[in-house]
Amino acid sequence: MSRRRPAARGDPQRGMVTAEIAATFPALVLVLVMAVWGVTVAAGHLRCSDAAREAARAVARGEDLSVVRDVAAEVAPPGADIVVDEVGGTVEVRVSATMTMPGALGDTLPARTVSARAVALAEAG
Repeated sequence: MSRRRPAARGDPQRGMVTAEIAATFPALVLVLVMAVWGVTVAAGHLRCSDAAREAARAVARGEDLSVVRDVAAEVAPPGADIVVDEVGGTVEVRVSATMTMPGALGDTLPARTVSARAVALAEAG
């Protein structure tokens, strides 16, 4: 039966795990922040795509431009720019928005602009 002797006061192995965690913690925080930033940008792009598609459908049905803008504004990220162009029987809707990091870190990362466009045939009549 072997007995393990208690660690001596000057044992170099003592506190090693704590030091390793302290060294890797900033890297883990950075990875988490970048993951949240990536999800925020991806969600903004999806919302712009959905807004452009819904607005193009509304224009193709013959809705007024005020209704089209309301439809797009409901789906788009806050502060999005909505542009509707009608050219030769087709309607193009472009939605773009500037995405910032949510929370207290919003000013630390650069803003990213996401955009999407959708084209639909205009209804005759």
